[in-house]
Amino acid sequence: MAEPPEIAQIRGELTAGCRARSGQVPSFGPNFVRVANLTPDARPDFVVDVSAMTCPGATGAFCRGRECPVHVIVSFPGGYRRVLERFAEGVDIRPGADRDVLVLGHEALAWDGNLFVAVPMPPAPAVAAIPAATGPAWRLETAPRALAASPPLGMVRGLNLYCDGPLNPVAEAAFMGPMPPRVDITLEAGGQRLQVSFLRHSPLEALWRADVHGAPEVARLLAHAGTPVELAVNGMPQGALGMGGAEAALRQALGRCLRLR
Repeated sequence: MAEPPEIAQIRGELTAGCRARSGQVPSFGPNFVRVANLTPDARPDFVVDVSAMTCPGATGAFCRGRECPVHVIVSFPGGYRRVLERFAEGVDIRPGADRDVLVLGHEALAWDGNLFVAVPMPPAPAVAAIPAATGPAWRLETAPRALAASPPLGMVRGLNLYCDGPLNPVAEAAFMGPMPPRVDITLEAGGQRLQVSFLRHSPLEALWRADVHGAPEVARLLAHAGTPVELAVNGMPQGALGMGGAEAALRQALGRCLRLR
């Protein structure tokens, strides 16, 4: 399905903004563009969700906290038009009485031919139960220190989390091959998305370490995930990280330096 030129324009604007902020090009996830049936002419309409874009080292610059830009492009006689631009936390498309309803955060909107108007919230679709994660589990190592270690995934050999003294949680990453001095790792689970920069800790060790602000956030997201965590490295998806045994290992490894609720 060919995308209308308005979407190419949005991609171009975001690419230029990412290059200006980080010197790199962004990656666009599979939910960056969603197809919807918002208008009555049987042609597809499009919803662009900027939260599905990763700009290495600067993703947060495009959002306001947890709210990210959403663009809606609907069909008109002779083409398409961008009719809505808004910051929102969470985007959903749900079936309505005759056409789809756009859900932005806690507000449901329907197209009336000229603009979007508020409508009653349609029910969310039933969610199938997520099967228990299979494959290698997280493990707790006890020497020389208590350390929670993840199984490998893609180019990531493993994530290690431990306490460096009573106040400093540490999050480290090891990779399958050579990597640049700075690596951006994105973790996504349960509607929460976190991007943290990991820096080469020492030229003598092939380990990359999150900064003092990023390490606690990584630990909390992983400890509370409960389901597999989508992981990307420098914008490149690596798959879903299994979380079997993660909560117990993380709580034991980090109990003396980080409160995990």
